[in-house]
Amino acid sequence: MFAAGPAPGGEAEWKLLYDQAELHFQRGNLEQAELFAREALREAEAAPGGNQRMTGLSLGRLAFVLRLAGKHDEALPLSERAVGIATKAYGPGDPQTAIAIQGQAEILFAQKRFAEAEKLHRRALAIFEKRLGPKNFQTATGLHNVGTMLLAQEKHAEAEKFLRRALAVKEEVLGPAHRSVAHTLNNLVLTLEAQGRSEEAAKYRRRTDAFKGQ
Repeated sequence: MFAAGPAPGGEAEWKLLYDQAELHFQRGNLEQAELFAREALREAEAAPGGNQRMTGLSLGRLAFVLRLAGKHDEALPLSERAVGIATKAYGPGDPQTAIAIQGQAEILFAQKRFAEAEKLHRRALAIFEKRLGPKNFQTATGLHNVGTMLLAQEKHAEAEKFLRRALAVKEEVLGPAHRSVAHTLNNLVLTLEAQGRSEEAAKYRRRTDAFKGQ
């Protein structure tokens, strides 16, 4: 959720736990990732005065792991707490807060609460556009996320607009061969096919096929 910087002495044990959670996640071991994320959260909350930065990071990490493990009902209130901490620490219009909002939206999406998730993703996108500008990877991600929420609700014409904007920014910022471009291309194919535009969809499908095996 937030970027974890160098740990002062009192944060060393927490950072070790937090990093272990990340390591196990990268290895695909969600059970161990959850265990270490819970320990990191306990360590953060037990810090003198309660370290809000550490707590926010730990909440975001644990909510993320729980979402991937399918434990959505437990993940959601943790993500809501993370948004509250980010809002207080950084302000409601800060990109760090927007990242926390995206985490909450992804849990709602996993629960198939698409309209609620769309609302949060639009909120995050507005922050990125205002603070980071239109040609930024976070802005492109926000555009992709809103487009994906619209696609899930079968609002294909509107979804296409957001996905095309996301694709253009990603290609400019990351280059056309980046894996993130493939994700947006795939969703664009789906929304074009749903609109009966099979020939146009096939053109983008060929581009997504080029990513296979990479």
